[in-house]
Amino acid sequence: MIKKTALLSALALSLILPAHAEAKTVTVNRPGLAPARYETDAATVGEFLLEKDIILEKGQVPFPSASEALSEQADLTIKPGYTITVKDGKHSYTRSTTSNKVADILKELNIKLGEKDTVTSPMEGSVKEGEILRINRYKERTEKAMRDMPFATERRENPQMDAGSERVIQKGEASKVEEVVRISTVNGEETARIVLSSRVIREGKNEIVEVGTKPVENMIHGKKYKKKITMNGTAYDPSAGKWTASGTRARVGAVAVDPRVIPLGTKLYIESADGFPTYGFAVAEDTGGAIKGNRIDLFYNSRREAYNFGRRNVIVYVLED
Repeated sequence: MIKKTALLSALALSLILPAHAEAKTVTVNRPGLAPARYETDAATVGEFLLEKDIILEKGQVPFPSASEALSEQADLTIKPGYTITVKDGKHSYTRSTTSNKVADILKELNIKLGEKDTVTSPMEGSVKEGEILRINRYKERTEKAMRDMPFATERRENPQMDAGSERVIQKGEASKVEEVVRISTVNGEETARIVLSSRVIREGKNEIVEVGTKPVENMIHGKKYKKKITMNGTAYDPSAGKWTASGTRARVGAVAVDPRVIPLGTKLYIESADGFPTYGFAVAEDTGGAIKGNRIDLFYNSRREAYNFGRRNVIVYVLED
């Protein structure tokens, strides 16, 4: 025989009760026994069985089930059967049945399936102890929905604008589209969305962007340059002499070069490659015994400035005349 704890489990599934229940008359029918009549104020079958200490044989269940409410004049039958938990869509309940086969349960509990409804376990299967019979309810609805259709971007070449530059001459606007959609749900959860028709409510506009194609002249601080060279830079100060190889006075802006690389008299713009303060505009006016190839020697007014510069890479822009 099952223990009271089994009824307690069934009772946990019972309905929420009012604070005060009406007195009821319950007739209990059991195989091989005469009907027995009880008076009770229990709200559910499970409460009634516990109250009257009615013990069920193994494999027996109450009809109606333990979770169902008692009527004022209730007939309760105890016989072999199964306690089946059903989740129908989003609603769950427990019932007693004489069979655990899915098809029989649906018939016995008068559960009707729609054309696209499904069950889990499968229709030809059975519900084992501890399993839940799930009824998956399929529904469709049609509704209107508004959405924005992204605008396209049209790019136009402008030969009057420098290559690499661009500007927006017309801002894009999305089209507003009304769609009729069919939405499919299973147990209230959306599973598919199909657009049945659509129409444009408001026409959008393409974004128009002008793209420059004019060749860009090489410019540095407002001056055109022919080329730029990365060179190894050093520094010297007045202690090296007052005059340059060109006969000009040594000064800031007069630099020493290898004339085979940069001819004397060439105008330059010199900037540091590593963030050190930029030297700026200069003229190739001097030479030096150690200044060969891609070497350049920058004049500073003091030994300290020359020492601070040390040796570092610089970018030399060869300016147009």
